[in-house]
Amino acid sequence: MQKKYGRIIFFIVYLAYTSIYIARINLSVASPGLISEGVIDAVQVGLLGSIFSTIYAVGRLINGGVSDKMPPWIMLTTGLCLAGASNVLISFFPPFIGIFILWLTNAYAQSMLWSSVLCVVSSIYDKEVAKKKTSVMVTSVAMGNILSIIINTYLITNFGTRFAFVVPGILTIVLGILVCILTKHIKAPTEDREKNHVSMWELIKKKEVYTMLVPATLHGVMKDNISLWMAVFIVDRFCVDLTTSSYYILLIPTIGFIGRTIYPAVYKLCKSKENTVSIIGFFVSAASSLVLCFSGIGIIPAVLCMSLIYAAVSMINTSILSIYPLQFLKTGNVASVSGVMDFATYLGAGVSGVIYGALIKNFGYTPMFLSWVCISLISIILVKKIKTTE
Repeated sequence: MQKKYGRIIFFIVYLAYTSIYIARINLSVASPGLISEGVIDAVQVGLLGSIFSTIYAVGRLINGGVSDKMPPWIMLTTGLCLAGASNVLISFFPPFIGIFILWLTNAYAQSMLWSSVLCVVSSIYDKEVAKKKTSVMVTSVAMGNILSIIINTYLITNFGTRFAFVVPGILTIVLGILVCILTKHIKAPTEDREKNHVSMWELIKKKEVYTMLVPATLHGVMKDNISLWMAVFIVDRFCVDLTTSSYYILLIPTIGFIGRTIYPAVYKLCKSKENTVSIIGFFVSAASSLVLCFSGIGIIPAVLCMSLIYAAVSMINTSILSIYPLQFLKTGNVASVSGVMDFATYLGAGVSGVIYGALIKNFGYTPMFLSWVCISLISIILVKKIKTTE
């Protein structure tokens, strides 16, 4: 009975974390419509993507430490409901400053979640099983991307752009309430590990932690920007409408989903060395980004290259943000380490988002893809120097 109850908790938390990507990628899917309707322009899309990543990064750093000491249900329920409410309010299309503040709120609310998700998984399973379950949980990211494209494209096409914010918002609130009911019994991570707990400052000073921060930051530049710009890139570069483009861009998160799903098998083939997985991922990203620098490629090769980048970055992301933090289970620092790594990841995305917005407006997409080639090659050099901790 307890095992079955654990599966129910895992399933609902999986759905909840999936829902926040439906309430995040909706901006990317809706951006062509928002631009054509005069609600926002391309620079403002880049600014919203940048502020989301920046606030999310800061929030992950703060909430990682908080999540070590706070029962998971409080963080999860608050974050899900606040994110949902922000999306619903955006659907009224207030002036840009209003959209900006609400999207900022959505970012901070979503930053409250992943550390507590890891805490829930590590609470209902032992360490080895938790690693396997975490590799399944991270597929919710790609699943959320896929469902966001399907659901939000349908909503925009049949009901209007604003519904791409109303429906995801309501869905997230409902799942927030369910998570509250099911996880209210789970304790704070440090409740039984207070003596071994390491402070945030001491944690960051650990060599095995701070050496991970650079590749975490650099892969973050690609991670969220490919989600932010994929729809606009396909529409702009190949002159197709939103409905047609959705058939192509759906492939990107689908292959990303496959990348996260096969992670355990690749991890095993790499002899349980997450850094080896990351090096392979950065190499694939560099090669695919280089192909995208050539403006003469067709829509199918372009989509395939973006799909490979998405899958590769998804695997890197799993290594750094999901598997690595579980090594700190004994000291109750899973949430903190996850928060620090996520901070670095989204800081990279946040700083680059607004820069890419300006570059794309003035020079097109090639500078962005060329920068991804450089980022990937630099990361390969750095990751090779980092020893995988046991």
